[in-house]
Order: sequence, then structure tokens, then C-alpha cells
Amino acid sequence: MRNGRLSLCRDRQMTHAAYAANARIFAWLLAASLGGCTAAPRTQADTAAVAAVPPADLKFEEFYQHPVGPYGLQPSARLLALDGQRVRIVGYMVDEQEPTPGVFKLTPVPVQLAEQEDGPADDLPGATVFVHLAPADASRSLPFQSGLLELVGRLELGAREEADGRVAYVRLLLDADTPATTARVSQR
Repeated sequence: MRNGRLSLCRDRQMTHAAYAANARIFAWLLAASLGGCTAAPRTQADTAAVAAVPPADLKFEEFYQHPVGPYGLQPSARLLALDGQRVRIVGYMVDEQEPTPGVFKLTPVPVQLAEQEDGPADDLPGATVFVHLAPADASRSLPFQSGLLELVGRLELGAREEADGRVAYVRLLLDADTPATTARVSQR
């Protein structure tokens, strides 16, 4: 006999996949209707042109549909539309006992993780962003920085296991001109 929870989880995964697929199809159709699909920048001039486009502001409360329905957290249309785009987000760096090199977590409220005592039973909110440092800084662990951080990078969606074993759905890949020592772009 099948466990009701198991089938609910399968349905939820399919729902997330369907939303992501629909957003990608919509983005492709929009790009095609505006003059053709464009690939990632291929030259330094193209990269500079992409960086010159102001990032879209994204707020944590825009991550998921409200109210939460029977399938749990479902990504909002705004979050899905920004997949692959440059975004600006403001949040708090998570204070971790065991930081992962090249990655830190950003949340809408201050959070401390005590991995040794609590393990995976922690207080991370559903709207948590896994922030990936630029490739040049991928081996560095960023020291904890208190206060609000304003970060700019490319938003990436989709379930993926991170180096610390957690599965992240929302990732921010910091712009290459944001080294690990200055990931704190501004403090508010």
C-alpha cells in the first residue's frame, strides 16, 4: 500500500517541475517574439552589456505563492520569470558554525545555524537563497557579516544538492566583479 505522503511529495515535485518548465517556455516564447532567442554572452563586450543592464529587485516575500496551498510552497510567477536574470536582493547572511567554502546562505531574517547540535533540524526559512561566490573565490569561506546585505548576481532556480548536503531551490551566482572580500555590497 502506498504512503499518502510519498505520493504527495511526488505530486509536489512534479508541480515544481511543471512551473519551471512553463517559465522556461514562456521566456523562450517571449524572446522569440522579440526578435529571436539569445544565448549567453559570448564576448567581453556582450558580458559588459549584460552587466550594464540594471538588475531586477527581488524580495523574499515574492519567492512563493500566497497563501500556501495544499501542495506546500510553490514558486511565484515573478520568481520563475527571473530565473537566469540578474537580480538584486537584500537579506541577512546566515551565521553558520561550519561555513561551506564558496557558498553562504541569505535569509529575510537573522538566523544562526548550530549544525553540530541541531543537525538538519534548524530554523532556516523556506525563502533561503544559497549565494555562490564568483569562481575565483569558490574555495574561500566568507566570514560572517552581520546586518543587511545587498547582493547582485544571476538567479538560478531548481532543486540541486549543495556541498553541505542541503538541497537548494534558489541560488544567487554573484557577479564576477564581486570578490569574496566585498560580497557585502552595501549595508543598510
